[in-house]
Amino acid sequence: MVAVLIAAIAWVGVRGMLLKNELEAMVPLASQIEDALGARDLARVDDLIGDLRAHAAEADALSGDPVWRLAELTPGVGANLTAARVVSAHLHSISSAAAPVVDILTSPGSSGDAGLDVGLLARLGKPLQQTSSAFSAADSALAELDTAALLPPLAEGVQRLRTMVSEVAPPLATIAPAAQALPSMLGQDGPRNLLVMLQNNAEVRTGGGITGSFALLRADQGELTLVDQVDSSEFPGGSEPIAAVPDSTTELFGDQFARFVQNTSMTPDFTLTAELAKAWWATSSDQEPDAIISLDVPAIAALLRATGPVQLPEGELTADNFVQVMLQDVYLALDRDQQTAFQQRVTAAVFASALSGDTDVLALMDALAPPVDQGRISMWSADPDIEGLLEDSVFGGERTRHSMAGEGAFAVYFNDATTGKMGPFLDVSLDVGREQCRTDGLTDAVVTVTLANTASPDAGQTLPWWVSGGGIEGVPPGDISTAVSVAAPPDAFFGGVSVDGQQLPSTDVVDQGFPTSGAMVTLHPGETKSMQFRFTVDLEQRADLSLLHTPLVSEPEVTASGSGCR
Repeated sequence: MVAVLIAAIAWVGVRGMLLKNELEAMVPLASQIEDALGARDLARVDDLIGDLRAHAAEADALSGDPVWRLAELTPGVGANLTAARVVSAHLHSISSAAAPVVDILTSPGSSGDAGLDVGLLARLGKPLQQTSSAFSAADSALAELDTAALLPPLAEGVQRLRTMVSEVAPPLATIAPAAQALPSMLGQDGPRNLLVMLQNNAEVRTGGGITGSFALLRADQGELTLVDQVDSSEFPGGSEPIAAVPDSTTELFGDQFARFVQNTSMTPDFTLTAELAKAWWATSSDQEPDAIISLDVPAIAALLRATGPVQLPEGELTADNFVQVMLQDVYLALDRDQQTAFQQRVTAAVFASALSGDTDVLALMDALAPPVDQGRISMWSADPDIEGLLEDSVFGGERTRHSMAGEGAFAVYFNDATTGKMGPFLDVSLDVGREQCRTDGLTDAVVTVTLANTASPDAGQTLPWWVSGGGIEGVPPGDISTAVSVAAPPDAFFGGVSVDGQQLPSTDVVDQGFPTSGAMVTLHPGETKSMQFRFTVDLEQRADLSLLHTPLVSEPEVTASGSGCR
């Protein structure tokens, strides 16, 4: 027994030294890969990934035998052996999964002389999903390691790897379903009609903004052509909903969201938004869309960061000035007819630039990852298989993002009631926390929504009526009136809504599985108000609380104060 024990210690000791060498050899490779990616030197990335995979495979083999696993039970030393094995195994998994992605990017081939390379996207689909799964698994496994129990050098290495993996895993999870869905949507299997809904955040809606206009694109083997543009003013409102809608959604938002095309994104359910958009489009065109893509103004600005600026007779539009020009300047300098004409010229110019086929794929992924994560881009497909991919991803809209966010997630939605373009003057900050720690195991949670009207005191007199609202809906010019709704986790109990400590009348309804409270608040120029939405939820008291929100003109400050009972 003593001989066996000595042999085991020697075995683990020798392999431990060899493993240490392999792990140390991988440390500089990570930064070199990052530098090569930044320089778009994919051939260099390919070589470095190969080196990383070789070292990771050897490290995984050294720490993967039964003797090593048995030694992990040793007090004191065992935690370090476990950490070394977990790190080695997941580095091997990540490098093996990433290698095919790099191979494809370094020799992409071509699906045509123009347009987006759908063949490249199709080949990337499965490897990207495998890479995403490898990073997600590593993220979970590394989070479970207790670095306090590790030797300092190993603890530092684990923390560095944990940080890197946690930063890469979310964007990969975003990109992977898109890479699988886009080839079909872009016409790999035959021509497709893509209907693009352009959301105008100057007049905020749950999904980002009013549906200001539509653009119909024809996709064929990755080559996209702008076929038609229709402004929202060309769709007259109706006295009846244009399509069937759930009673709960009507109770919460009123039936105007299905009677006016501008309100199609008032519901957080993007599948319902797509059905409404199809119905509206059918009143203007006989070309039925095969897919619908919704994106807002900041998302288009991010697109310009990858494709480059566009030139117009009025000047250059860049990623830095696009939001300011489209959401403020255009309304102050032009009348309504001129606004529509300008916006359509911009749309045509942006699509011409974006669809030229000369865009760096990696740059496009980098640029669009933040707006996708913020819920600024949603997609729907008439193909059930493709829709199955989209509706379970961040592209499925606000309701899907809420479902994916975990058991302690709340969602805050905003809908303008001013009937103007006062969105850029609405400043928002959000907080979620526990109001008290209960003895019955339930959690009293409060979501605080702080709103400020940053318009100047004379905004009602100086702003055009189409910006201030002109008092059309009974809101004094310069004021901002906003319908705010907060969706709680399923099975939550309503606790009421207040503003600055005063109780507010609220609409409380379970909308498609999410208990949601809605209330209205109006702000004079320079005024700030704080709304509190209270709920009681059956939630593990150590679980973290989190917040999602409507995509706004700019990202609000979001905090989680007192998010856990300890």
